[in-house]
Amino acid sequence: MEKKSLNPKSNDPLEVAEYYRSLGMNIGEGTVIYNNVLFGFGADGPDPVKIGKNCCLTGCSILGHDASTNKFLGIKPSIRKPVVIEDNCFIGLQAIILMGVTVGANSIVGAGAVVTKDVPPGSVVGGNPAKVICTTKKLVENRRKLAIEHPEYFRELPKV
Repeated sequence: MEKKSLNPKSNDPLEVAEYYRSLGMNIGEGTVIYNNVLFGFGADGPDPVKIGKNCCLTGCSILGHDASTNKFLGIKPSIRKPVVIEDNCFIGLQAIILMGVTVGANSIVGAGAVVTKDVPPGSVVGGNPAKVICTTKKLVENRRKLAIEHPEYFRELPKV
């Protein structure tokens, strides 16, 4: 049986996650990474990033490095500080997670958010710079109410 070559531009987000694992990135089981996600890379490989289990990354950028002050510091290689995305997180389209940030478990980073500081577990963040909007629990409660009031908005109704 011929071994399938991994492709970072696959339409299968599980295969994309496996591709990044093959480069040595620490990515938990059940995590999906869409092919429009950008990870910082240097001459020595991918930025230091750890992604937990059952996460979903959609069209975001994860940067575990910063070269913005290199000229002023008189250095060439970028400063590198790990990004950690804990279990069960969702990272929205065009969100940017910057060097050294930890996104706590069960959190949601909204589309377009620029995350410069740690996200507490169970939080929904959005904006630039990202700020806590509410808890994940509160957002889920609001969506359940929306499903009752407007079931036509849902392709599938939430479980009770």
